[in-house]
Amino acid sequence: MVADLSESNLIMINTIKLITAFFLAGCLHMDLIAKDDIPDLKLPDSWSEYLDSVIKSGDVGTWRTAGITKDLWVGIPAGIRYVNNETIDISDDRKKILLSHEMVTEDGKMLSIGSGFVGWDPAFKRVQSFYSGYDGGKPFWGPRELVGFSSAGEVWKYTETSRGKTYETRIVSKRVSKKIRINITKRADGSGEVSKSELAKVIGEKTIDNDENSVLRTKDEISKRVIKYFDSTSIEDLAYAESFYADNVEVSINKIKVSGKKAYIERLNKIHKVLFKNMKFLDLHVHTNYFSDEALASDGKTVGDLRSGETIWSNAWANIEAVGRLTNKKVTFPIHCDFRWENGKVVEMLAYYDPADMNEEIAALESSQE
Repeated sequence: MVADLSESNLIMINTIKLITAFFLAGCLHMDLIAKDDIPDLKLPDSWSEYLDSVIKSGDVGTWRTAGITKDLWVGIPAGIRYVNNETIDISDDRKKILLSHEMVTEDGKMLSIGSGFVGWDPAFKRVQSFYSGYDGGKPFWGPRELVGFSSAGEVWKYTETSRGKTYETRIVSKRVSKKIRINITKRADGSGEVSKSELAKVIGEKTIDNDENSVLRTKDEISKRVIKYFDSTSIEDLAYAESFYADNVEVSINKIKVSGKKAYIERLNKIHKVLFKNMKFLDLHVHTNYFSDEALASDGKTVGDLRSGETIWSNAWANIEAVGRLTNKKVTFPIHCDFRWENGKVVEMLAYYDPADMNEEIAALESSQE
């Protein structure tokens, strides 16, 4: 009897092992499908690491695709022709990535609309995300978990609840270029159809169909930061400049070269607290250029030939109005500044203006010290 029980237990144990092996193989298979589509996946060590990846890869913007719906989402019938716009943006405080989409039929009827966010969970030190909306007028919602990311794209696990059903999907987003993405979505249990769509980046109402287009913006976060920089310096508050410039910033003022943030802020202190007062930047205009790698730079070279990674320049024009502290003379003169950005800070600045009024104040200062 003991021998019979042992044999039965052995059979049962082997059966459990076999079932468990099949179950684990299935789970691993789904993860491998997702991970094999994008190499070198990893999880970010910090929010700034992930956010920098999104920005440098050109993810921010609106992406458009069209096709025929698949048997994938509970709330969206299969076989309907659609156009889908997906938008990725960054919150003003840069602590969240904002997501939204709108899917409509060819005749303009709403199929699906929704929004969500990506943020950082400081307690667990991981990316967190949630998405919700309406499919066919009925609500859906669910958490999104980042499986991994790399320069080639991202893989997400999204668990959706819709119309009383909850199911898990894998979403693979491949970065083909800064203007093209391929999204592959499938259910984790293998049911339903696989959705594969190619998305093209959109500017206004025109879809970018080549890599020669660059983007100019006036209401983006970087342009707002430049405006804030000018506003802060006009009230002689140079604390903002500390976070605005990179430590190794290179500055050119006409023909004058200044290397490093420390040296340039010393120059700003002298200008605003020794030479001039009541400085204002009138008629200030700022815009920011997000250059394509294929945009021409100079001498036949492209922006991509000059440097790797994203190339972003902000341009600013204004009329300076100020009063000389030594001469008590009211001065006005135009100024133009260019700021090149890397990793959220200015690494290069160019400034052009007539130095006559500046030189007059410097001469008056030197005379007063004799």
